[in-house]
Amino acid sequence: MTTTRIFITSLRNELIALALLVGIWSLATLFYPVYIIPSPLVVAASYPAYLPQDFSHHLAMTGARIGIGFGVSFIASSFLGILAFTKKWNLSLNAFMSALNVLPGMVLGVIFLLVLGIGSETPIALVAFLTLPTLTINTVNGLSKRNLALEQYLASIGAQKHHFLGYLYLPSLVPTLLSNLSIGMGLAIKVVLMGEFIGSQDGLGYLLNTARIYFDMKEVFFYLVLLLLFTLVFQAGLSLLSNTLLRKYFYQ
Repeated sequence: MTTTRIFITSLRNELIALALLVGIWSLATLFYPVYIIPSPLVVAASYPAYLPQDFSHHLAMTGARIGIGFGVSFIASSFLGILAFTKKWNLSLNAFMSALNVLPGMVLGVIFLLVLGIGSETPIALVAFLTLPTLTINTVNGLSKRNLALEQYLASIGAQKHHFLGYLYLPSLVPTLLSNLSIGMGLAIKVVLMGEFIGSQDGLGYLLNTARIYFDMKEVFFYLVLLLLFTLVFQAGLSLLSNTLLRKYFYQ
């Protein structure tokens, strides 16, 4: 199967999920007036009248904040997870990250706003801080689920470190990192919106909050669909990656 065909297949599966969500959305409009839940057709017909002229700026700012915050979190969580695994700190690190995981995001947002001020720093810090515990725990647990029988076999035949890396650790780490990308991106999108609600004057979160205040539900639902579409395309790209370049780590 060619790369293009794999991507189209993956994207098709994501679009099926989108179609189901749109169907549920359409069904919900039968029970609520249009000013509460506008139908997909109403939202599409009104586009782009409800969008601000500088919409591209807001979209770019949100994308940059997600990229920076999630990038920092992904790299830091991968490093911490691998370090904890090699140093046998699994239980201690998991306990610490679980404690961080229960901190309320809204409270942290207010703290970051007071410390960092209004701008990009607050949503970026929120994304990095709130996604880090989940990704770190997932990395540690993924490495802990390695093939113990294979590890014992490699040790018994005097295998070198690169053998352990290639045959044992990478097959456990690569799927875990892709899982982190999938889980972390969805979480990062939700967190950055909250961060822009609290501490920014631009970005999709800011626009969502403004639309909510003015009760412009067509605009609200458009932004939600836009974020959903981005997530679906991202998931299709990850599926393509796992079925092509990284296929050997998933089908052994």
